[in-house]
Amino acid sequence: MTLWKSFGASVRGPSHITEGLPNQDAWMSFHHTWGDGIVVSDGVGSKPFSNFGSDAACLAVGCAALACRIKAEISQVEIDRDYLLERIQHYWLSNISPLEPRDCSATCLFAFRFGDGLIHFGMLGDGLVAALKPDCSVVSLTEDKGYGFSNITTALSTNVSLNEWRHISLPEEECIAVFLCTDGVADDLDDVDGFVSGFIEAHCPIAEISANRRTREMLEKWPTPKHSDDKTIACLFREDAPDA
Repeated sequence: MTLWKSFGASVRGPSHITEGLPNQDAWMSFHHTWGDGIVVSDGVGSKPFSNFGSDAACLAVGCAALACRIKAEISQVEIDRDYLLERIQHYWLSNISPLEPRDCSATCLFAFRFGDGLIHFGMLGDGLVAALKPDCSVVSLTEDKGYGFSNITTALSTNVSLNEWRHISLPEEECIAVFLCTDGVADDLDDVDGFVSGFIEAHCPIAEISANRRTREMLEKWPTPKHSDDKTIACLFREDAPDA
């Protein structure tokens, strides 16, 4: 029997602590009979309500995942990626109302399973989405800066298009664990594959409460020069329980 579990942490950067500002990052996990998943979001720093935007993004993914699952069951069809991404935007806009979307811009990174044999990954904006495979290789998504200026972050808005999302799907058996992080972590990684595989190896075998605590402690003591950013990590991993 295979169980999917999760853990994570989010901390304010020193500049936000000094200025008394809220954490603009957010993360969420969900575990239901119909599926398991994790989400992270980074509110765009220049926006006045970006912390509301990041919280709303996490909730929007959970709602959209359920809506997509229900639609697939009713219609007896495969998961509709475009419908999923459209639902995320719809629920995000609903969640931030009556605030203006331009004041709540936030990135959105997710990974979840529906029981269709696949892990579905999506990414809008910067950060990192990575999956550790059984052969210890790492498959990752990062923001494509090939279009537009590199200092402009793609984020949820009223007019985000489907082609601005990056997405992949992997068979569940080809995925040991999934790692998501905001750019406060991702931008400082010189060896992405090494960091991801080492983090998963160190944290997934221990109890969830311990993994949460260790992740938070690591983020609070982040050693690199860009440590002023808010930082968030979330991990979804499989645990094969022994047969009864």
